[in-house]
Amino acid sequence: MVVLELQLPVQAYQCMALLRRVSKNHPIRPTVKLDLRSWLKGYYGEKECSYYLSFLPEDQYYIFHGLRLTDEKAFQIDLVILSPRFIFMAEVKNLSKKLIFDKKTNHVTKEFNNEQEGISNPLLQVKRQHLQFVNWLRNLHMQGLPIERAVILSKPTTKVETTPDNQQIFNQLIYAESLLDKLEELEMKYPKPLFSKRKTCQLVDLLLAHHQTPIPDILQTYKLSKNDIRSGVFCHDCETIPMDYYSANWHCGYCGLISKDAHLPTVDDFFLLMGPTMTRKQFTDFTHHKSIYVAGKQLRALNLPSIGINRGTKYTLPKIQLLCPLNEKEINAYTIPTR
Repeated sequence: MVVLELQLPVQAYQCMALLRRVSKNHPIRPTVKLDLRSWLKGYYGEKECSYYLSFLPEDQYYIFHGLRLTDEKAFQIDLVILSPRFIFMAEVKNLSKKLIFDKKTNHVTKEFNNEQEGISNPLLQVKRQHLQFVNWLRNLHMQGLPIERAVILSKPTTKVETTPDNQQIFNQLIYAESLLDKLEELEMKYPKPLFSKRKTCQLVDLLLAHHQTPIPDILQTYKLSKNDIRSGVFCHDCETIPMDYYSANWHCGYCGLISKDAHLPTVDDFFLLMGPTMTRKQFTDFTHHKSIYVAGKQLRALNLPSIGINRGTKYTLPKIQLLCPLNEKEINAYTIPTR
């Protein structure tokens, strides 16, 4: 059973929002495009894994994609599979051509088109996540299940090279198409349940309750100011900005589109780019509403979580939810990562 669905990373949404809202000649655009490609590439790698997971019986496993918890520091695990007998956690990598592991230095080199580039060692990465996960479970008095870890390579064409004395790395390196075999191996290794059904469900609830999806400060990441961001409601047909609001609809002065809910992606863009809370005045200014009364009425209609009263009310996005998440077709149409 998938209890935490695979979603496009919030950083990918932020990159898309930046590309919509910084000027066409802004020098940051090439960097943002490269980063977006990287985030999408990771997403497609995890999607490859989710295909194989769809063959698992729903009543035996609880599957978490992108589980983000906090020990002393926050950590995110691409894939967690929980059963009453064991926990399997994995870092998923969508890498091309060849990986070279150096035993002496623990350094990993990615080779593609006769060019080499050093990357973070994914085995060390998943090892750190394993330590943090063990501590997290201990702090909540939920230890007792063995935790197995691995790095999953989503592409069967990715080759791995290392020296003869470093073959043990293949104990924790698997391809996505071998994921079901790995779980079968673990079932044989741990034949008896260690958690009752009730305690397993309790752990599932704890993981979901502690899962966090904060929105990074993307302006700080790219050293941008709020003045770099174009405000206004975005026309999704012709990309004109801003649209005008009158007669209870948004109107595009360029292509003639009329829409009642064109402001929804703009609200997402505000939270993705400008900050975690929004006041009525900020909504009015960012959407270019001419009436703060009409803007306030439209904002309240969104039923967003809020704190404060009257003019001091601050609105936030619901947990794990944008107002307009992209479907798979929209993600594919936006940009396709190089495979």
